Amino acid sequence: MRVLNGKVALITGSIGGIGLAAAHALAARGCSVMLNGLEGPALAEPALAALRDHGVTARYCQADLADPRAVDRLVFESAAISGGVDILINNAVIRHFAPVDAFPPEAWDRALAVNISAPFHAVRGVLPGMRQRGWGRIINMTSVYRERGTPNRVDYSTTKAALAGMTRAVAAEVMGQGITCNAGTAAQAAEQHVVVDRVRGDR
Repeated sequence: MRVLNGKVALITGSIGGIGLAAAHALAARGCSVMLNGLEGPALAEPALAALRDHGVTARYCQADLADPRAVDRLVFESAAISGGVDILINNAVIRHFAPVDAFPPEAWDRALAVNISAPFHAVRGVLPGMRQRGWGRIINMTSVYRERGTPNRVDYSTTKAALAGMTRAVAAEVMGQGITCNAGTAAQAAEQHVVVDRVRGDR
């Protein structure tokens, strides 16, 4: 059933893995999709071709999410597909493995930029349009590590916990406006119906 005809989804970190699986789940239900990654456009073409087999528009925007201006451009190009972004899935993540006292400061700063600041800028960019249309779905991909620490992964645990906190704050702000903001994990995303249920508002 193509229950998402006419909707547009922006999924960060999405030319493979969880992000691409979510894209297929949405495209199969009629949703157009903007993919994103660091890779050059040629590497995204196979993924785009497979999505277009669902009969939807599929585009790719190469963008380094550590740069807020690149996030703004990504939102703008996604909205241009059909007048706005209806579904945002913040999936992109980077991580560096090292003990705290040996953790490179530049790796820490980049993790904060990609894993938490980029989702903030993306949400900030899509919310006005969602409010205007009275409908929107935001899914932030977190992790079980948001609730427990683990050695040598201080950036990942910290940013996933922060993203969970941001999810709760945004959800409270948009309550009653036809917009939802939920957290998801890799295990949940592996079951594609969970992503679709959250987009439909069933969970």
